[in-house]
Amino acid sequence: MNPWLAVSDCTPACADADAGAGAGAGRGAARRLAGVAAALARPAADAPARVLAALGVALEVSGDLPRPGGGPAPLVVSNHVSWLDDLALAALLLGARPVAKAEVGGWPVVGAWARRTGVVLHDRARLSTLPGTVAEVAALLRAGRAVAVHPEGTTACGARLGRFRPAFFQAAVDAAAPVLPVALRYRTAAGPTTLAGYLGDDPLWRSLRRVAGAGDLVLEVHVLPPLRPGTDRRALAALAEHAVACVVEAAAPVVAAHPRPARRTPPRPFLLSPG
Repeated sequence: MNPWLAVSDCTPACADADAGAGAGAGRGAARRLAGVAAALARPAADAPARVLAALGVALEVSGDLPRPGGGPAPLVVSNHVSWLDDLALAALLLGARPVAKAEVGGWPVVGAWARRTGVVLHDRARLSTLPGTVAEVAALLRAGRAVAVHPEGTTACGARLGRFRPAFFQAAVDAAAPVLPVALRYRTAAGPTTLAGYLGDDPLWRSLRRVAGAGDLVLEVHVLPPLRPGTDRRALAALAEHAVACVVEAAAPVVAAHPRPARRTPPRPFLLSPG
């Protein structure tokens, strides 16, 4: 295994522990899955929103979404729990380009949608390709296209936030683009949940079936204050991580402990001033 790759402590067991939360709605799972296939088959900008609607996933947004305007578009950085994350960000930020692992391009149905809509596919196993991908993201930001990236580099169940790796923050520095931290949390009527997680070696079809069987899944999208890009990608990553962690870890699902180093409080000079 490439030692550079991010590895999460989470396994499919983290999601399985909560899989019964929405089991009562399982009778409609087949209908929801058919709706997903139909939504992704259409070459329409609203396909992500249609997929979420077909699955019965509700979006609950707090904070201010960015508005198109002059200058570079924001680099949107969020924690990573599920394949649902990028669908939600694409639905809310029309025209935003998610950064996804290269394997997504080969997924059935979803892969065709990703290639058709210009998802930035990154080969995580080849470190030599990273500078080119960062440059591609910087060019999109300069052109006014928002890009969404998950700096943890892997998915986690939501109990703890992983470290934000600084590589893609360099794109914001190079493009003089603001960074928009976004915290994602999943819940059902029973409370915070891990069932949306796409974790470890869990097959996509199994995760999809688990989500389709829930029926009452809510994705909370917390849009946090934007950050100035500055010149130090590591300080910027630390500040964005801290902002997201304050939300994610405040109402985290209860699962087995995931040890991690103590959180370091970053400096504050990168906050954008109001107006």
